[in-house]
Amino acid sequence: LGLMGSPWSLVSAAPPPAQDAAAQVNGKKITYQELNGEFLARTRVPFDKVQDDPQAQQARKELLQQLIDGELVLEQAERQKVTVTPQSVDEQVKSIRARFPSDEAFTQALGASGLTPEGLKANIKKGMLRQQILNKEVLEKVAVSPKEVETFFNEHKDTYVQEEAVHARHILIKVAPDASPEDDQKAKERAKAVLAKAKKGEDFSKLAAQYSEDSSKDSGGDLGYFGRGRMVKPFEEAAFALKAGQISDPVRSQFGYHIIKVEARREAKRLSLAE
Repeated sequence: LGLMGSPWSLVSAAPPPAQDAAAQVNGKKITYQELNGEFLARTRVPFDKVQDDPQAQQARKELLQQLIDGELVLEQAERQKVTVTPQSVDEQVKSIRARFPSDEAFTQALGASGLTPEGLKANIKKGMLRQQILNKEVLEKVAVSPKEVETFFNEHKDTYVQEEAVHARHILIKVAPDASPEDDQKAKERAKAVLAKAKKGEDFSKLAAQYSEDSSKDSGGDLGYFGRGRMVKPFEEAAFALKAGQISDPVRSQFGYHIIKVEARREAKRLSLAE
């Protein structure tokens, strides 16, 4: 779900036939629908809205080559009978889901990428298969000397930077988008009641498992580490204002009231070669 922004202005244009083949890979058809879906996932802009822009055309051409290369690697995985377990795919989905403060935020991000939950799983499975083949056929056969590593690091130091990040848990008390002021206030009072328990020293992860109205409750509200720009703004501002071990007052977002506990902080810094 790592999405980059788009530099293109929008224009109206008729889209090409979705099921036509943009390429054939040993009989496997890559349709314009698949290609344009990948374009949307990477840019958040439908290709048919920017198709007259040369930069967009070049970007889609490069994406098509990546899809072709990916299919060739998948064919190799099939020939070598490489497999991926459903459990490992589910673990990856869970890891991605943990970056978002609620199910709604996760669903919105999928929609913005033109993906369904099933489509996300399919993409993850393909990526894991490709990685296994690349590890076996490429990475395990490549020898890189320590001197080469040091030279590369010294030439690219500016790219090896650790971003500021926090490791947080949260408890979400949902508020419906069309909730009345009375319902909003009731949700806020419920959040305050849970906060009081946390302030008294009750185990935060157990409180999350008991009270949070969000799927992260299954992991004690654990959202893992995240940097700036990953969460909705009110949530982010509250989380990054806390010190390790601190718990926030109820924070209102479009999803409801969050109680946030920061477990640890990771400050921004340049990484050493050893790191």
